[in-house]
Amino acid sequence: MAEIYKLIHPVKYFNDYISRDIRPDGRKFHEQRNIKVNVNSLKTAEASAVVKCGNTTVVCGVQLELATPKAEEPELGFLVTNVELTPLCSSKYRPGPPSDNAQVQSYMLSDIFSNSKCIDLKDLCIVPDKLAWVVYCDIVCLDNDGSLVDACIIALMASLKTLSLPTVTYDPETEEIKVDPDVRTPLKVDGCPVATSFAVYKLTERNILLTDPSAYEEEMCGGLGAHFTVCLNKGLICGNHKFGGSHLLMENQEEVLKIAKERANLVVKVIDSCIKNEKSIDK
Repeated sequence: MAEIYKLIHPVKYFNDYISRDIRPDGRKFHEQRNIKVNVNSLKTAEASAVVKCGNTTVVCGVQLELATPKAEEPELGFLVTNVELTPLCSSKYRPGPPSDNAQVQSYMLSDIFSNSKCIDLKDLCIVPDKLAWVVYCDIVCLDNDGSLVDACIIALMASLKTLSLPTVTYDPETEEIKVDPDVRTPLKVDGCPVATSFAVYKLTERNILLTDPSAYEEEMCGGLGAHFTVCLNKGLICGNHKFGGSHLLMENQEEVLKIAKERANLVVKVIDSCIKNEKSIDK
């Protein structure tokens, strides 16, 4: 009966819950969904991770390639992020070229990683102006149930924290390249950027702040995604993206920062715990 009511009167159904200070899935306004992480899930990838935040599920696979550095940046390697939103993850997407939403997600990931400086691209350079690693990070969404960028960044960070680079020797005279996959060096990762998404719902005279919104809540708040995302690395803001929605009051901004810091600490513990468990199993 509730599902029929939700289908016929979606806005009134949502208002009935929000007006009673509770969300349709039973969460409080600032309550987040459970996070599950599993690393080294894909045996064909150099590093990988599967992340589930509520029902939102993403898989990240990392592949390596050798290339020549850019002429203007001869001492830097490459880190390329790509997000794929397949028709499997939501009925909103169709087969074909990447959707606008997928391109926005890819841009956000790239921007957040650039600002967070968690990966020094100099560490990916083998011989300046001659040889460098290209780290391809492909993220496929299996189920998009809101707050997609949050799950994507968790999957990406969990993958990079388990990535190790093979030893490469380069002969400058013959330009011969030798790769030893058995001798590896872990990739240096400085901190762990964590994103927290929010949606703003206007109810009569007040704005309701919803943390970690589901896809249904994002739709009810008038957007294709969360209204804004805050990303922190080691307690410092490294990303702040806003996509419409109402303006935030000063107290809301302080509240957002507090929630984002708490979530960042939690996610770092989850990732570290997952990697530690994986290593203990391998032993």
